[in-house]
Amino acid sequence: MSDDRLSEDQGWLLDPADFPPPDTPAEPDIKRIDRPVWTDNKAHFIMRYLRYFVLITKHGTYIDGFAGPQAECVTDSWAAKLVLESEPMWMRHFHLCDEKRSQLKLLEQLKTSQPRTNSSGVKIARDIKIYPGDFNLKVDEVLKSGGITEKEATFCLLDQRTFECEWSTVEKLAHYKTSGHKIELFYFLANGWLERAFAGQKDMDKRARWWGRAD
Repeated sequence: MSDDRLSEDQGWLLDPADFPPPDTPAEPDIKRIDRPVWTDNKAHFIMRYLRYFVLITKHGTYIDGFAGPQAECVTDSWAAKLVLESEPMWMRHFHLCDEKRSQLKLLEQLKTSQPRTNSSGVKIARDIKIYPGDFNLKVDEVLKSGGITEKEATFCLLDQRTFECEWSTVEKLAHYKTSGHKIELFYFLANGWLERAFAGQKDMDKRARWWGRAD
């Protein structure tokens, strides 16, 4: 009997049916992300930072140049909202600016929803001003509002959407106070996607205003 006959009669020829594929493992149960993780973490970081800020200063002014929520459907991960709700409520003056109509509506709702007392039942007085428009054009109005004195502890959040905050605006804020503590600036730079952003931004004048120089 030839080797070919042996292999055919005795099953030496491999049959794929004799080697079924292993069972496919079940898909892992992964919780669906229902909010932007970066936006949520950033807002909570700012809130925690400002909590220590007021514990040291015992008072303060908060400026938010781009105050509307970046994710409008997720209002609990919103820096301005978390700052207004944070304890202790010693910060008294708030300047909130945005130019988008839908976000201005949310800012107005946020303003009207603020409690008149803190968690201990103590009455609080807060001055919340909302500025509709481009912060680069409104910054002078904010600085001339009268409350930002040389001794007023002031924090300014510049959480722009990549190219919105012009460098001349940063300079105005930085140079406004001439003695004591300067306005504290929190400037978020979108370094994670700058190359993509530059590729999509064809307005060279806008680039130059953001960077502060023509180069």
